[in-house]
Parts: sequence; C-alpha cells; structure tokens
Amino acid sequence: MPIQLNDVSYTYSKGTPFSLQGIKDINFSIKDGEWIAVMGPTGSGKSTLLQHFNGLLKPDRGEVIVSGVNIHSSKRTLRQARREVGLVFQYPEHQLFGSRVLEEIAYGPENYGLEETEVKIRVMDAMAAVGLDYDRYKDRSPYELSGGEKRRVALAGVLAVQPKIIALDEPTAGLDQSGKAMLVKTMTRLNREYGITVVWVTHEVAEIADLADRLLVIDKGRLTLDGPIREVLGEPLLLDLGIELPLAVKVAHGLKEKGWHITDIPVSVQEAADQIMRLKR
Repeated sequence: MPIQLNDVSYTYSKGTPFSLQGIKDINFSIKDGEWIAVMGPTGSGKSTLLQHFNGLLKPDRGEVIVSGVNIHSSKRTLRQARREVGLVFQYPEHQLFGSRVLEEIAYGPENYGLEETEVKIRVMDAMAAVGLDYDRYKDRSPYELSGGEKRRVALAGVLAVQPKIIALDEPTAGLDQSGKAMLVKTMTRLNREYGITVVWVTHEVAEIADLADRLLVIDKGRLTLDGPIREVLGEPLLLDLGIELPLAVKVAHGLKEKGWHITDIPVSVQEAADQIMRLKR
C-alpha cells in the first residue's frame, strides 16, 4: 500500500496569532496503481494534503506512511519517500530553476548519485514520455517555454527519478485543450502501462471522470467524501460545498430533486443527453 495517512493534522503558523488550520484528522489509504481524484473548494486544504505525501510538510499530529514506513521516522526514510512520491505543482515556475531543460530534468537523478550515462538515459526517457523531443528542447531555457511545455518539463523532472506515485496539483489549470489532452494522455499511459499511482487535484473532474478510481472531497481541511467517482458525484452534499461541478452533474442532481430516477451520474453533456433520452422512453 503506497500511501496511508493516519489521523493527520497540520496547522500553519501554529502557536502564533496567525495560525490557520490546513488539514484536520485525515484518514485514508491509496492502493498500488490507483488513480485518485481530489476536489474541494478553494482554500479547503487540497494542496496542503498533497505536500504531506513526500514530506514537504510535516504533520502536527498523525503519521504519513509510504510503502509501510513512517516517512518522518528518519532522514533516510524521508529521502526515500521523496524518491517514491513525485509532486507536480500547479504553477511549474515554482519548481523550475535550471538554466536549461536538460539541467532541469537531470537534477533529480544527479542528486541521487546516478552515473552520467544513467542520468542521460533517464532524461531522454522522461522527455519522450511527456512528448518533448530531446534534441529540440534539451538546450532551451525552461522560462522561455509555453505554459504547457513548462508543465511537461516539470513532470519530466519528476519522472526522471522514477517515482512510484505522482501527485499533481491542478495540473491542467491554464492549459489550452491540446495541452490538457496531452497531459491526460501522458498520465493515463504512465498509470495504465507502468502502474504508477496517480493523485490528481482538480476543479474539472469531467476531464478524468473515466480514469479515476476514487474521488476524495476535502472541505475545511477535513475529508468529507471518499468513494467511487460517480458515486461521490451523486452525493447531494456536493451541492452545498461551493464546488464547481460539471454541468451534466448539476443537471443530474436537478432531475433527481424532481423525482427522476438517475442510476448513473453523467459527467459530460453527451452522457446527460443520453440519460435524459433513456428517461423519456
């Protein structure tokens, strides 16, 4: 079991007048190869939660277990957790610092002491996995790239370390449709072909509704809902949390309130139209 959180709580600026509860009493586990979607209102604690997975934040209370080990039990276990769990931030600029794409992606493998030949192989493989041509991009500055290209460089830097788990914080925010499609396609291949566990924070759950195994809903720092994605989307509680739901989900909830029997919550407009047509027969 790659990740398990036991009664995890975290408060920013604890013990000061500016203290702010980030997450509280979080309990859940993620199995190998699962794709987990995470939703919640702005400021609900989603990003705080992700930063606990590889020890960027240390809980005030509770345990973060990765591959059966408490990641904060020693410096060695924390270092190992950061190899096993890769984090891709919402804004790639927050994790890009190299002067060249090659330097950026090679940083992780080099930092773990791999030989030069192995580092190059990992960089080339990672760039190929995210659709970046090695010869075209290796000497370019990351800061001159488009938003979608920066996102792919950040992801390649994570992949070069060969993690077992990749956690992405609203990875498609600000991308055009082609950029979103490329990123979803890349993560689908990594999940399906290589068994990489994916945790995907999103405000646009429709883009991964057919990919995610489960949906976690965070509200006011607490885990409010956890279950199969379409089952959770059918929960009336979602309507009270201030979450921007897909139009099809809103329509389905409206029909249910009027007494229509909705058996499978649609997430796309086409699915909603098909559901309505079946109901009218």
